Amino acid sequence: MENYSSNNIATPKVCIILVNYLGWQDTIECMQSLLNLTYTNWQAIIVDNNSPNNSYNQLKDWANTSLSSESSSFLTEDELQLKEESYESKFLFIKANKNQGFAAGNNIALKYLLQLREFEYIWLLNNDTTVAPDSLSAYISSASKKSNVGIWGAKLLYYHKPDIIQAIGGSFNKKLFTTKHIGENLSDAKVSEFQFEEIDYVVGASMLVSKKFVEHVGLMDENYFLYFEELDWATRASKHGYKLSYVDSCRIYHKEGQSIGSNSNGNEKSDLADYHGIKSKIYFIRKHYPEYKLRLYILVLTSVILRLARLKFKRAAVIFKLLYQTV
Repeated sequence: MENYSSNNIATPKVCIILVNYLGWQDTIECMQSLLNLTYTNWQAIIVDNNSPNNSYNQLKDWANTSLSSESSSFLTEDELQLKEESYESKFLFIKANKNQGFAAGNNIALKYLLQLREFEYIWLLNNDTTVAPDSLSAYISSASKKSNVGIWGAKLLYYHKPDIIQAIGGSFNKKLFTTKHIGENLSDAKVSEFQFEEIDYVVGASMLVSKKFVEHVGLMDENYFLYFEELDWATRASKHGYKLSYVDSCRIYHKEGQSIGSNSNGNEKSDLADYHGIKSKIYFIRKHYPEYKLRLYILVLTSVILRLARLKFKRAAVIFKLLYQTV
């Protein structure tokens, strides 16, 4: 049952961006959870990254059977680029010309939104998530009180273990060039009131930003096909004087890794995830910490040796070639 409120100046309008690649079933489940949000002044843009498995048509079929005709619109990327006014439909489905990665998929929607006046906030949400009904209300309540925060994170909980935290943010080790989820595998009940002092980045599964933030800091860097795009955005945000934070009462349930072939508990990366994780790390360090080039070379070479030790010969060869080409 659809229950949409009209625009209200007391409740700023939010655009929710989902990027779909192959995972139309997850995307549909995510959209269904959006329909239960208690905060109703939102619109969703779903960008299908040219999935080869008929995802876009599956999403259209869902919209045509689950929504009223005025609640959904369908465009190609080229058609969207020609639009200068907004669509009134609750869900706007965009078919990208090609798959250029997570950042590029989000940027298709962000470029469109920068032309429009009515949106104050933008929620970048992974398609393999479901959201608590009060999650967007919690986001906007916090964001309206602290204008110096550039990116807001959420409390990410494992979809299959909803009482266990996946992350409330991330930390970045500048010596080892490693990232770590803060709060990972802790019981939600035991740490719900715990205040984490600092985070180095907001985990990309759920990021709330203001339109002004995007205008100031810029779009996501499309050189990251997968991984490190949120750390790059956070690093650029810090350079522009913004802080990072998360909303403890904003709960998002994340399946993690569905569309890239990794398992749902994150213990085993797919070949695709492993490759892009290393490639994006190399690019990030060279962009933001060029003085550490030698250290980066040593650490990546160590990762090759570790994969050889685990008999991951194909992965080791691919990473070594990447190291040779990039560093």
